Amino acid sequence: YRMASYGLTQEQFDLILAAQNSACAMCHQEFEEGQLIHVDHDHACCRRKNRSCGECIRGLLCHTCNIALGHIERRYAMARAYLDSHPVRFRNAA
Repeated sequence: YRMASYGLTQEQFDLILAAQNSACAMCHQEFEEGQLIHVDHDHACCRRKNRSCGECIRGLLCHTCNIALGHIERRYAMARAYLDSHPVRFRNAA
């Protein structure tokens, strides 16, 4: 079901998994037996939750990285603006 939702066949999934050395594309930790593997895709291309056309697959992620990337994507512009506007480092006055 999960692979079909993302427009992937078992063969395509296995090829991506092999290309990633059976590890998360983001943190590079090897997937464990039975671990849930998330299919990451470009949400700007396919906005329906847990659905993809299959053309915008970016990689396979562990649960932790999938959640982190979701937060990063939604808040990237705000974080970048903050970092760019705060170049001064406050030092301990003591």
